[in-house]
Amino acid sequence: MNMMHALFGEPASAKRAPLTRPPEGVRWRKVRAKEAPAKRAWLADADCHVHTEHGVLLARGGKDYVLAHGPGDHNVVRRDIFEATYEPLGGGLFRKRTDVILRYFTLKHRVVVQTLEGAQAARPGDWIMQGVKGELWPVSPDKAREKYEPA
Repeated sequence: MNMMHALFGEPASAKRAPLTRPPEGVRWRKVRAKEAPAKRAWLADADCHVHTEHGVLLARGGKDYVLAHGPGDHNVVRRDIFEATYEPLGGGLFRKRTDVILRYFTLKHRVVVQTLEGAQAARPGDWIMQGVKGELWPVSPDKAREKYEPA
């Protein structure tokens, strides 16, 4: 990277293709979800777009869950993955299972991660998580440390 790239970003010609699988040689770390309060989630009843801090995701009716972390903080999880990683508590509330081991890596550059639900921008240092079905998604380091602990 030269000074111009540092100041103004990479030129359009240097943009990387969306990340669809982990790059070779990344350093993997294993984590599990921390005990956390129940969260509200629902199965999308129709196709819709969900705005997240990393971009816009498509929730497919009958195929994806929308999970609310807080006001304006949502994400989309494919139904089979949601059902494997969350336990129902009743009344539309769910808790992330703490016995499921996930792994993540970080990169020193920006990248677009092709998640199952759409493209998401990852900043340098974001945790790029790999889930139970090999799916990838970015999480900011602060949120990741709140939600996960070493396994």
